[in-house]
Amino acid sequence: MNNKIAIVTGAAGGIGSAITKELLNNEIFCVCVDINKKALAGLQKHYGDKVVTLYCDITNPESVKGMVQSVVKKCGGFDILINNAGIIEPNLFEHVSYNEIVRQVQVNLMGPINCTYEALPHLKKSKHASIVTIASLAGIVPETYSSIYTATKFALRGLFLTLHIELKKYAIHVATIFPDSVQTPMLQYEAAHGGSPLTFLSKPQRPEDVAKAVVKAIVTKKPEIVVPASQGFITRLIMVFPSLVVKVWPVLEKMGSKNKDKIKRLLS
Repeated sequence: MNNKIAIVTGAAGGIGSAITKELLNNEIFCVCVDINKKALAGLQKHYGDKVVTLYCDITNPESVKGMVQSVVKKCGGFDILINNAGIIEPNLFEHVSYNEIVRQVQVNLMGPINCTYEALPHLKKSKHASIVTIASLAGIVPETYSSIYTATKFALRGLFLTLHIELKKYAIHVATIFPDSVQTPMLQYEAAHGGSPLTFLSKPQRPEDVAKAVVKAIVTKKPEIVVPASQGFITRLIMVFPSLVVKVWPVLEKMGSKNKDKIKRLLS
């Protein structure tokens, strides 16, 4: 882990900033990438020369290409790519707008694709490279009121599990992290804008828990990690029986709805 260089997208967000801190604690130099210039400036001021901060619109292939070229120019190369940036626009599918569809697909799916595609030629030059992508538990089980978000996260699982197999020949480890709800500004947004009741079934995870899972994935070379781990077996098992999912989900939605106000108070 020591003396490696990592690119972290969405580095100024709740999970991204926790990942940056955890990587730095493991002596990994971080290139913090985000579209929020003001927040990036705050990260640079806080960490000083321990990090490099770069603006990038991950939905724009040319912006991503320029960002990767800047990293290579400044750092000589890099060893780790953390695809962390993501958004959600909670809504029933019948009410979702085309703008909401396109934006979520562009950020959540095309963003990681763009970054991975541009990073790959440089990661091949590292002896022990890693690509770690933050998906969601909604990448394993369906999340009502967030069908487009769910679709993008399911797609990430398929993409990066495939790359886990394909890129072994280059000694590039590929992993995907599937967190349950996390205590972040995005969860606050969901709570205030009709987020899925399933999001509020249990107490949110800390961003630090996700960050530790990222390091664990790099060290153990696991292809998938669910946060919390207890959810991993249950979610994978239930998806073997789609008819059971259809029967159980309305019950879980009612439970989540009852718990929503409690979670909202915790987030406030």
